[in-house]
This record gives sequence, structure tokens and C-alpha cells, in this order.
Amino acid sequence: MNPSVPKDQPEICELVAQLERAQAEISRLTEQLDSRRHIVDILHDVMGNLSSDEIFHMLVRRVGRALELSQASVVLARPGDDVGRVVVAFEQPTLSEIDVQLDRYPEILLAIEKQSPVLIPDVGTSVFYARLRQLWAREGTKVQVRSVIALPFELDKEQSGVFLLRRSVDQPELVTADVEFATAVVNGALRAICRAREVENTIAANEALDALAHRDPLTDLLNRRALAVQLHNELERVRRYDAPLSVLMLDLDHFKTVNDTYGHLVGDSVLAELGRVLLRGTRSVDIVARYGGEEFVIALPETTYDGAMAYAERLRERIEAHAFRSASAQPVSLTASIGIATFPAPGVDGFETLLASADAALYRAKQEGRNRVAI
Repeated sequence: MNPSVPKDQPEICELVAQLERAQAEISRLTEQLDSRRHIVDILHDVMGNLSSDEIFHMLVRRVGRALELSQASVVLARPGDDVGRVVVAFEQPTLSEIDVQLDRYPEILLAIEKQSPVLIPDVGTSVFYARLRQLWAREGTKVQVRSVIALPFELDKEQSGVFLLRRSVDQPELVTADVEFATAVVNGALRAICRAREVENTIAANEALDALAHRDPLTDLLNRRALAVQLHNELERVRRYDAPLSVLMLDLDHFKTVNDTYGHLVGDSVLAELGRVLLRGTRSVDIVARYGGEEFVIALPETTYDGAMAYAERLRERIEAHAFRSASAQPVSLTASIGIATFPAPGVDGFETLLASADAALYRAKQEGRNRVAI
């Protein structure tokens, strides 16, 4: 009570006491509000469009600063494990994937076993550290840790562990309020990680669907549908810049014999290998697609008829010299016929007529004896 207040005026004394209680409550609420602001700031960061690994890094950094920790890390471990793996450390941002012996971390073992937060205000007096203190004494180890909090978490059946929070001997002890604060933040972060994983899985699924829609599953080249889109876009570009475009349509000669002799599995293997051969001989701007069956298309931007003819001859020779692998002792030898069409050219006004012109040239190559290039 304020000594300047006369003791013979009880009403004034009571008013002063009420004022002091009100001031104390205001201070408490202000501290609580500051703590909640920290939580909001941290959750605002971790609830962004971050991956789960990025959220782990963000979380230990922000919690470490908010609680003025000397160390904050994420240790992956499950009940019964002898070894845990440190995946994120606040005090060493570049450290990751470090194994630790869990018998040196009784708070981790206890938190995983109980599946509830563990607070050790002072490792120098805690019964959980009695054995370790004896070990440190024998080893002559001087431990700089004073207080520890271990917060268990579980993301899924494959990933669980603890958030390990520490203060050094020159810092105040961690208290129950620190546990409550860290728990609130971690729980929010775990929800964010689960959401981030859902987003990551959705993106991966969409990419897989997109690949199925645009890629030939056997050769991983563009499929016929994607080829049409790419050729349409490329023709728009070459019209705009008055640039040449050449298209090669390639067909393996007598490919049915491969299927009849070795079986369709070997035939599929040959087609997949041919796709790799075609890709190795192209530029990054070229378009390579499986048109259907044993037919392939290669579009060569900025390439005139002469350049396309020289390229097609080199490709034909490479295929003829290539030994395709098979399940039999003998490698499979094949040849290919190639038809060439160019743009601009009479009668070619779009990707359909461009492909039709290349197909007609391919037919002539077949009619003239195969294993040749025609226009």
C-alpha cells in the first residue's frame, strides 16, 4: 500500500488498493496481448504458401526469437527409437539430417512416451537428468543448457518427433507460460504443415494428370494431342517472324516383324529406346512426339529444307547403325523411312496440312524402297 495514504481514511485506502489491483491486471493483460501478437505473427508466417520443410525452418526461427532461446530444433523420432534425426536447428540454419542418441535426451524420450509437453526448468537439479549428470561428471563435460521444453508432434504415420527448445545457463528458466505459448504456435504450425502437404500432393497429382494428358506413357515424348497444340503455336510464331519450319515424319521399317519375332514387350522396349535416340539428336527448341504406333514426328523450328534434309539423313544413318536391346542374345537392327515437309510451302496453311504433307512424303519413301528420306 502507498505509505502516503493516511491509515485513518479506510475508503481512500481501499480505492488505492483497487487501483493497484487494476494496474496489475492491466499489466497481465498487456503481457498476454503481446504474447498473442507473437502467436499471430508467427502463424501468419507459417500459414503462407510454404512447403512443410520451409514451415519447420520458419517455426524454429520465430519461436527461438520470441522465447529468446539459445537452441530450437526439430528432432524426428518415434516411440521405441534409440536414435533421432535433427532436421532443423534454429542456432545452426545449415544443419540438417544429423543423428542423435536419444538416451542423451531424456526429455525427448519422455515427451514421445507421454505424447504431452515436457518442461525441465533446470537440468542441474531434475531427476530425469540424474544419470546424465553423473555421466557428465565422469566425462568432465560442462553443460551449458539450463532449461528444456520438449513438445511432441505427429504429422502422419511416417513422421513424428519433438520440437526441442532450450535456454542456456546464463538465461532465465523456462516456465509453464512458455510451454503454453510454444504449444499454441506449434499446434498452429502443424495445421499449416498438413495444409501445405495437401497442397503439395494436389500439385503433384495435377502435374501427373497433366503429364498423362500430354505425354506418351511408353516413350515419355509428347503425344499426338500435345503435338497438335505445339505445332499450332509454332506456326503462329513463324508466321509472325517470317521464319522457316520443317517437320519430319519417321516410321520404322518392318516393325511388325519385331513384334512377331520377339513379342510385344520387346517391341515396346525398342520404341522407348528409339524415343531416347531421337531426343539425343535434337535441340532444346525442337519438338519430338510419338504420332502413333511406330510413327514419330520431329518439328525443327528455324530450319529450311536443306537443313531438314541433312538432319534427316544423319538421323536415318544413326537408327540404322543402332543396336536396339532385346531379351534375346541378338540385338535388334532396324531402319527407318522419313518424310519431310516445310513451311511456308504451297498448299501448307496449318499444322494439319503440314503433317499431311510430311505423311505423303513418308509414303513416297516407303514406296521407293524404305530406309530413305523423301520430300
